[in-house]
Amino acid sequence: MKRGNKILSIILIPVMVLQSCIVSAPKYTHVEQVMELKTGMTLDSVNSKLGIKPYDIDIIDSTGYRSYIYKYRTTDRKTIPFRLKETNGKEKIGKYMDLVAYFDSTDVAYRFESRSTDSQVTQKKFNVNTIVTIVTVIVPALLVYLGIQKTTK
Repeated sequence: MKRGNKILSIILIPVMVLQSCIVSAPKYTHVEQVMELKTGMTLDSVNSKLGIKPYDIDIIDSTGYRSYIYKYRTTDRKTIPFRLKETNGKEKIGKYMDLVAYFDSTDVAYRFESRSTDSQVTQKKFNVNTIVTIVTVIVPALLVYLGIQKTTK
């Protein structure tokens, strides 16, 4: 292998590996913030209480009434099946849910509704499990390959 190709592969492979570690997920809030919402709050106060802006617009009608969709995540728990009780186990982040906030023409909330969702889009973050797998499997294989190439010359 030529020196230029070797340098290119040493640079290109890690870049491709890191790109494959990026996963998509929406910006979201938590159940605790959702539970603090009350009817009569303005759109700005709902946004500040949740710590995020609306994810999408659900409905806009001709009278000025509209509803916005926010994303939040539930809290689940992990436990051993034969030790299953009401409150034991370790907390973990659960599934994504939609919070639909309904506002009147003066931007005052009059209803909140929660519903299940399957979407996972906007925010990108690294998946640690994928990075660990790549470091423990691909990097040693690459080093062995480069070592074989060096010894055959």
